[in-house]
Amino acid sequence: MKPLKRALKALFVTLLAYLLQVCVMKYLTVQGIQGSVVFAALSIIIVSCGKKYAFCASCLIGMMMECMASSVPALYAIAYPVITMFIAQTFADMSDRQLERRRVIIEGLRVRVSEGKSKEHWWQRFMLRYRDSDLPPVVRIPLCGALMDFLLNAVLAAYMYLIGEELTLAHAGRILVSAAYTAALSLILMVPLRYVLGMYRKRMPREGGELL
Repeated sequence: MKPLKRALKALFVTLLAYLLQVCVMKYLTVQGIQGSVVFAALSIIIVSCGKKYAFCASCLIGMMMECMASSVPALYAIAYPVITMFIAQTFADMSDRQLERRRVIIEGLRVRVSEGKSKEHWWQRFMLRYRDSDLPPVVRIPLCGALMDFLLNAVLAAYMYLIGEELTLAHAGRILVSAAYTAALSLILMVPLRYVLGMYRKRMPREGGELL
């Protein structure tokens, strides 16, 4: 029953995000640029529920966006699931086996650095800091939303270029602003949507007064 309950909550979040995107976000533009509530919600589902829920949610959103808002046939129906699953490979919670594999890789890098066979780069120091766990959700969720929004806008920009539209720095600036807007929306929606998904459970006291 618990997986069914979580699936229904994820469905509610998905439909709510779609309705907010098509009905509300057109009134909340920044210099004519809309953020993506859809990608904000998908990023929260990826981090909170995992890849299976994210794939189903992205397929549903892709089909709805294809029916209601697409100007290029089949683009949204394909792009949303593909982009979501590509990003989910990095930002979804890793299994114990994947974490152990990462520890082995990082320890190998550390040995190479200590022996002078390789230079220590910033990304190695970053991974060493979080080698025993995933990054905190407050970091992963906005990064995930911003990257998904950036990739979709990059695909749309590539399509514009292929049909003969000239791309300028203004287009690049709009893509970056849109990604930053989506990251901000992800942070704003993170707490209420994760609460709806059941990520903040109440800690029940034990008989001795300690919390579970």
